[in-house]
Amino acid sequence: MLASALTVLACLPLAASPDTSGASRVKGDYIEARTADVYTGPCFSNSEIFITGHQAVLAWKVTEGSWDGVKLDGLAVAAAVLGTSTFSQDDVKDARAVLIVDESANPAQREALIAMAKALGGGRLDRVVGVRTSTLAVTVERHEAASEADHPDHAMPSAPRALFSAPGLAEILTRPLDADDHFCGNETVAYEPLSAGVRALPAYTLRHRYSGDELNTVWNDPNCRSSFVGGFSY
Repeated sequence: MLASALTVLACLPLAASPDTSGASRVKGDYIEARTADVYTGPCFSNSEIFITGHQAVLAWKVTEGSWDGVKLDGLAVAAAVLGTSTFSQDDVKDARAVLIVDESANPAQREALIAMAKALGGGRLDRVVGVRTSTLAVTVERHEAASEADHPDHAMPSAPRALFSAPGLAEILTRPLDADDHFCGNETVAYEPLSAGVRALPAYTLRHRYSGDELNTVWNDPNCRSSFVGGFSY
């Protein structure tokens, strides 16, 4: 089962990675949810563009590796991001972000996690308006990926189930897409993940919320096709 799921993810294009010379090899699990469908048809994406899709939560869990020589195995970091418009159409330099750092990290690991998140998140994480510490749960559940034969009319992406939780602050819960998630029959992956170094599949979002106060806005956007689940490697 694990081999099948990882084979699907391995076939996906890897999001471009900036130069990180001096940073050690690091890899792990990745979860992202936005306030717009990422797997959708043109009719749906056109109805959302410039209206929503400018808010997102991103979460990385390091399963193995280090950043700038600091070991990060088992630690996580997340970001809540507020853009100026639908991501891909926004002014990247004017985005604002809040970072949420694993409370298990020591001071050196905390700084390394922050540096890693900023590098992976790119320009949208240049303006960090707050850094929170929290208990973080990031779980990507391995499963057997659905084959094209399972849905002959629609070759549905089949991402692992996933959970991200920062209690009282942010949450993402996903499930794999299924045949009932086709609304128009022309669905495709409309956006790339917001993090560099990611291989991920679109997923159905059961829960997605952010309730911090540093961005002067909160959101709660469940029950849509708005998540990415997979891994990152750097």
